[in-house]
Amino acid sequence: MKNKEKMSFKLSELEEFDGKEGKPTYIALKGKVYDVTESSFWKGGKHQERHHAGDDLTESIMNAPHDEEVLIKFPIVGELSREKLSKKRLLQRIERLHFHSILVHFPIAFAIIFPLFSFLYIFTEKASFEIASYYMLILGFFTSPLAAVSGFISWKVTYEGRMTKIFARKIKFTILLLVVVTACFVLRTLNPSVLTAGTILSYIYFMLAISMASIVTTLGHYGGKIVYF
Repeated sequence: MKNKEKMSFKLSELEEFDGKEGKPTYIALKGKVYDVTESSFWKGGKHQERHHAGDDLTESIMNAPHDEEVLIKFPIVGELSREKLSKKRLLQRIERLHFHSILVHFPIAFAIIFPLFSFLYIFTEKASFEIASYYMLILGFFTSPLAAVSGFISWKVTYEGRMTKIFARKIKFTILLLVVVTACFVLRTLNPSVLTAGTILSYIYFMLAISMASIVTTLGHYGGKIVYF
């Protein structure tokens, strides 16, 4: 089979050849764009329900049970633009470090320990518990955005930004967590006696603290669904 005339594709242009509605099925690997339209494994623009046509699969092929030699029989129709290729590969390399899997555990722990220490202060009235709760809140305030950003990168790279009900819920609860942890941090920093004063604001602050544990538990539940189901 003769190769078609070589073209230069930007990643956004390659996405047009997704194999849907009669379109050709193109994939990129190591800077080369292959036409896999005739492959029975790429019907409808999908392969094993994980890989989608119109994308750069350079990093994904490393985790596949086969190597690039399976593409040798398919024509090369062009090359992927270096500018777009570099950006895509950078995100893929960041994702391969599994930052999200590491970072996500910190805000979960802090968001549970923070209300626990707050409750212990209310129960015992020992100032050391309230101070400890604030330290946990500070750590949660700084680690939550890092976990959120790493999760966004993981979603864009590993799951190609596909919006499902689970991802939509995770995004909503992540935003909610960031809002609640920021509100608690601002309240406690501007008003160090917010929990100890015994006012209506103290009650609101404590309820926000309790809600953080519920939010991260829900996020962990949906995270488990993505990984194990």
